[in-house]
Amino acid sequence: MHSISKKFSKKKVFFMLASLSSGGSERVFWSIAQGLDKEKYDVTIVILNSKSNCYSTDLDKVRIIDLNTLKASKSFFALYKLLKKEKPNVVFSTTDHINMLISLVARFVKGPKYIARVSNTPSEQILFDDLKTRFYALFSKLNYQVFDKIICQTNRMKQAVLKDYETEPSNTVVIHNPVLKTELLKVNARDIKKIKLLIVARFSPEKGLDRMIDVFANLPSHYELSMIGVGRLKEDIMKKVDEFNLNDRVKFYGQINNVKEVMIEHDLVVLSSHTEGFPNVLIEALSVGLPIVTFQVSGSKELIVDGFNGFVVPQNDLLGFKEKIIQATSKVWDHVEIKREVYRKFDLENISKSYEKLIN
Repeated sequence: MHSISKKFSKKKVFFMLASLSSGGSERVFWSIAQGLDKEKYDVTIVILNSKSNCYSTDLDKVRIIDLNTLKASKSFFALYKLLKKEKPNVVFSTTDHINMLISLVARFVKGPKYIARVSNTPSEQILFDDLKTRFYALFSKLNYQVFDKIICQTNRMKQAVLKDYETEPSNTVVIHNPVLKTELLKVNARDIKKIKLLIVARFSPEKGLDRMIDVFANLPSHYELSMIGVGRLKEDIMKKVDEFNLNDRVKFYGQINNVKEVMIEHDLVVLSSHTEGFPNVLIEALSVGLPIVTFQVSGSKELIVDGFNGFVVPQNDLLGFKEKIIQATSKVWDHVEIKREVYRKFDLENISKSYEKLIN
């Protein structure tokens, strides 16, 4: 009798995050935690700081634990005690500093299977990191050797991880990010007098927002740009907008919770990033049928089919980016088919099953 109950006992799964702020990695784990089969798994999201939550913590059959340590550098002992007490079967982690924290704790807490999700393409991201982050990156190769499995978001990222971190190919897998279902859909109600572009990004160097303003300044005057996001470069971008006399055409939203509702009020999503892991904003845009113009980054190949749901432009081709924006906003798109295709490829249920295979 004892062996039967043990056989069918649920596995305890932890998802480790710094917070539930508006980042892409946070959205992925928040989604997967909901997508796992609760008949098989007891799911917990562990965060270091609940003060900046953007995503709901009121989730069905998903427990939230706030360590209230605020920073990864101050979280070792609290996390050590938690894992010793709770004894999870599997611990998922994501983003560099959380992966580093878990790799340290894993050396002292044996038992769980530790699975790291890589959130960027290492050799590209390091070009835009500050000195502190670059210093920590020196230890990444050693840290990732501790994990039982490594999740990469694209094949391009996997190849970079295999090269830079020298992980075992058999332990390094590709799982794309999921799309969440929504009833929202972009409709063809174009205002010829006004064309509205949208960019959703953190205001940081790798997002290329400065060059987005350069491109936008050369678009016709009936184009408008909305910018959703926060970050350390926001004041610099606002200053540049002011210097180019674009204040009446550029709107800053800050951090918001209803991104998809805002998306369908626009004609096109643009992505000006120098590097990405797997751009969640593109998945969200496609999920409401909105087309995209993006520079070529990790994930753009998997997401964009030129002429069907957007256009991909070679990195640093600012003139080409401008031309594709004009082409995209002059074209009639099949918003229903755009939406249907992204769900076919990146449905949460299917992506969650890929995570479940790693657990088992």
